[in-house]
Amino acid sequence: MHSSGPYLAIGRKSALLLDCIPDIQIFYTEQMGRMMNREKKITIFVVIAAVISAVLITASNREAPIEEPEMAPASMVAEAAPGLSLPVPPSPSEPDYSGKIKKNSSFSDVMTACGATHQQVYDIVREAKNVYNLSNIRPGQKYEIFTGDGGGIEKIRLSTSDETAFVEIICTPGGIEVERIEYPYEITVREVSGIITQSLFASIIEQDLPQELGANLVNIYAWDIDFFTEIRKNDFFRVIYEERRMLDGPDHEEKTGIGRILAAEFNTSGESRYCFLFQNEEEFPDYFDYNGKSLRKQLLKAPLNYTRISSGYSKRRFHPVLHTYAPHLGIDYAAPTGTPVQSTGDGTVMTASRTRANGNYVKIRHNNSYISYYLHLSKFGRGIKSGVKVKQGQTIGYVGATGYATGPHLDYRVKKNGRFVNPRRLKLPPAKPVSSEKMAAFTAKRDSLVAVMRVVPVRDPRGDYFAEGSGLASEAPGRPGGSGSSPLPH
Repeated sequence: MHSSGPYLAIGRKSALLLDCIPDIQIFYTEQMGRMMNREKKITIFVVIAAVISAVLITASNREAPIEEPEMAPASMVAEAAPGLSLPVPPSPSEPDYSGKIKKNSSFSDVMTACGATHQQVYDIVREAKNVYNLSNIRPGQKYEIFTGDGGGIEKIRLSTSDETAFVEIICTPGGIEVERIEYPYEITVREVSGIITQSLFASIIEQDLPQELGANLVNIYAWDIDFFTEIRKNDFFRVIYEERRMLDGPDHEEKTGIGRILAAEFNTSGESRYCFLFQNEEEFPDYFDYNGKSLRKQLLKAPLNYTRISSGYSKRRFHPVLHTYAPHLGIDYAAPTGTPVQSTGDGTVMTASRTRANGNYVKIRHNNSYISYYLHLSKFGRGIKSGVKVKQGQTIGYVGATGYATGPHLDYRVKKNGRFVNPRRLKLPPAKPVSSEKMAAFTAKRDSLVAVMRVVPVRDPRGDYFAEGSGLASEAPGRPGGSGSSPLPH
């Protein structure tokens, strides 16, 4: 039995803490104090103080809240560690399948490889035919295919062959919607020039100009200038044209091309020949010369961009295949296989078929007087068949060597009033000139365009020589530089 003397006063909190220690009771009475010497008292107090300190520290740790370090946002972590590679979920706008049409592949091949059924492909092609012919896609065209959660095709995007637009196809349970959408672009008017050193296209390359610009000039002057036989060294040209910068093309990148040629001067043998874009009587753009006469004739001078004339019009020629002398009532234009062949005038296709001698050939009636023939084609143009109406400059086929031919070329022939004539000697009237009602507007636009071209210098890349033309062109003052930008009338 313990005595009932008073406990040692060590504070309520400390006593409570001491009571928490199992199997330890600490008390002190006057009787015990008299029995203990001074050294023992000191020892006990030291032990008691140590125990109390340990208990207080333990209790303090239990009562103090634990503070977790604050986690930084994921974006901050990424910024703090630049080398860290974090997985990024795919954007909802990214296609499930994308690529380019490969050689000898079809739209059906691409679609079935992406999980479409033959019936789905048939339905899409049928619904799209009035907007875009998916049966005639070409290698290099770009496509994007988007699928739904179940893997079914929901949207298709296909760039056109000229990459100026894309076809968007939306597939829903309610049907199929097809739309042709032009890529967004902006237009800048440019003035450029060049001097002939070897050929037109060589000069285009020397001046670092788009090759398409040369092809368009050839088409505009197709009847007035034969670029293979009539141009000479030191002939020169000035052109005002629209540069089209595509802002979001088929690769989602910017792309620069050319738009309309607004005006041009081509100086051959000291004589300047002009062309100006203007609204003609039918209210669509056409090209006219300085006096308002149309540059478009009833028939083009040549149906293609050819390399050379391999055989001319003759009443007696040795045939390279038959090895006999016979009339050759056309012009043979040598050109690589696949070179596009154009209809030389508006008309209606009378025949698009194949014979043993002609190979693949097209026959077109232009009016009551003229019929043109195009022989030895490798294949026909898109949609070309008997009864189809064609426009001047439309591709009707491609150069080949079918029929009696020893190499790739086009045999071009023309009948006038039922008799074959030499196409290169035809004197054809032009289309309608600018009307008297519109002549004042044409003259004002022409003069402003000529004023712009006069200050565009023509620098010879071979030296410091600046070309000047005769007549109107010779009055143009030269100035340093090669191309520029000037305000133009609208």
